[in-house]
Amino acid sequence: MKAGLFTILLRFNLFMADLIDVKKWLDFWEYFKGTPNQLASIQLLFDSIPNSLKQLDSSWIQLYRKPDSSTELTNPLQVKYFYQSDNGPEGWRQCQTSSIAMCLNFLKVPGITDDLHYLKIVEKYGDTTLQSSHQQALKSLGVSASFKTNGNKADLIKLIDSGRPVPMGILHKGSADYPSGGGHYITLIGYNATHAICHDSFGHLNCATGKWVSTGKSDGKLIYYLWQNLLPRWNLNNGYDDGWYWDIDKPKK
Repeated sequence: MKAGLFTILLRFNLFMADLIDVKKWLDFWEYFKGTPNQLASIQLLFDSIPNSLKQLDSSWIQLYRKPDSSTELTNPLQVKYFYQSDNGPEGWRQCQTSSIAMCLNFLKVPGITDDLHYLKIVEKYGDTTLQSSHQQALKSLGVSASFKTNGNKADLIKLIDSGRPVPMGILHKGSADYPSGGGHYITLIGYNATHAICHDSFGHLNCATGKWVSTGKSDGKLIYYLWQNLLPRWNLNNGYDDGWYWDIDKPKK
């Protein structure tokens, strides 16, 4: 009897020794590369999971998707402000560079602690006003980004809600009813029902009249622009969505 019990316990211990623990389980995903054999093994695992655990309202899926309280997003996003006019004699025309640099700094792209760091990279590829220069500069930094010309308000809100600031190109001259000019870039960092909350790297614009209120070093920080005055300068109401903006993704870890 005792010998039989010993044999059962021995077999049980050997069986348990072959089981992986949670730490070992996590190792499988840390080294996941998407190779054919890994994908095939995941398919086997998926097929063995009960359908009850594949429901989107399953407790494990809900817990997995729950935001990390330590990285909870704020509105407005806590974006560091950069002032373009202190970049040097050409600073007056570097709004796009400073606006994108604010986003890169917020998204913790290595090496971008101010707009001059990003400017040096952009100038390797061309003029600071050209989207092509920025596309190449962002690619060199390993940042996934796309320049879009079909934006609407919902696009902006979606990006802010996902924790990404938005460099957006507006016509800053003339009245909000009849905007004009060669264009100016600002960085959207938040919003509420009535206002877009922005960092304007050049200063504080009267969005109704198209006149600068002030252009001091911190005057463009955390500016509340009425949606009713900003949107006509961005999405020009040509019968289709045509807002210009940069969709800059968070760098991959």
